[in-house]
Amino acid sequence: MSRWDQKAMLSIGEKLFKKIHKRKVHSHPNHDIHFLAREIDQWLPEGISSLIKGCYDPRCLTRYYFSDERVDQLHISDRIFQHVLLKIVKPTFKYVMNTNCYHLDGPSGVKNATQKIQAVLQNSNLKYFIRTDIKSFYRSIPHHKLIQEIKKYYNDPKLIAMLINIIKNPIDTPYGYKNPDCGIALRGPLSQFFSGLYLKPLDDSISTMRVTYLRYQDDILILCNTKRQLNRCKRKMMAVMHERHLCLSKRKTRFGAIEESGFHFLGILYPPTRTEDNTNTTPVKLTEASGEEATHKARKDKQEAASVLAYKSNNMGGGRIAFCSTFTGNFAYSALSSTCTHPAQSPRTS
Repeated sequence: MSRWDQKAMLSIGEKLFKKIHKRKVHSHPNHDIHFLAREIDQWLPEGISSLIKGCYDPRCLTRYYFSDERVDQLHISDRIFQHVLLKIVKPTFKYVMNTNCYHLDGPSGVKNATQKIQAVLQNSNLKYFIRTDIKSFYRSIPHHKLIQEIKKYYNDPKLIAMLINIIKNPIDTPYGYKNPDCGIALRGPLSQFFSGLYLKPLDDSISTMRVTYLRYQDDILILCNTKRQLNRCKRKMMAVMHERHLCLSKRKTRFGAIEESGFHFLGILYPPTRTEDNTNTTPVKLTEASGEEATHKARKDKQEAASVLAYKSNNMGGGRIAFCSTFTGNFAYSALSSTCTHPAQSPRTS
């Protein structure tokens, strides 16, 4: 797609709206999707024209509160326009973004990251790992620092103006309008782009340290050869996090030796390379004689168990079983009949 081509941009917007409309066609009759479907010939060309002119200004975000999270949602039309804007910016990723940001690969990002980890573990002698997660990453991104990164790598004034409007978008909450100084929409089309650009200093600094580095949004994995590299990566990462005004999640941060604990990344558990039982044991070799002995013993035990069961079934009427130990360690069974002779009682004297 050529840059700022109105016809191609309209085609992308229409295709995306058809997917959204197909998914929400059975929504409430007063849902916005039905109004947008009736007036698509009006609002879509006007929005594309505003993107080309560089005067696009999105609607306010709508904030919803749930029991376990807080969600800032984009309007459907803004989702489409920002998706079209992402298509304009995406060709620049190979010149701006770090190649170790796998969330920029789209749906195949998890697969590509997993394949790289497996290849590195098989072909390299890696011994240590750092697995960490950034706490509340998207909520903690300061607007002024993100805008500085955009101005650093892009010089198109129209693009910069529209990205600033998207970043500083006000939020409509049940308690009134808010204009926060930090945080971006988590599920927006441009959130992946903003996260990749904001942590570019971390990606570039760790990638030059002769270690294996992978990042998927706020999930970070570093694989090292030596403990010295492990400590250097920890210091460098903490310095960049402090400069970026971010902090790591204590609950999701792990580091140590791969052979002892293994690690977990992107929903996949990579087990430790060392087995749990690391003792040297000599395997037992069964000779032909020992095998015959075992077979004979098993047959003998089976016969004894069968004889005991048969005896019990024949003497359920009232016998007692006495167990007598022999020198061979086996048990012999003897029964004391309940009909044994008792001393005769003398006749009662009158």
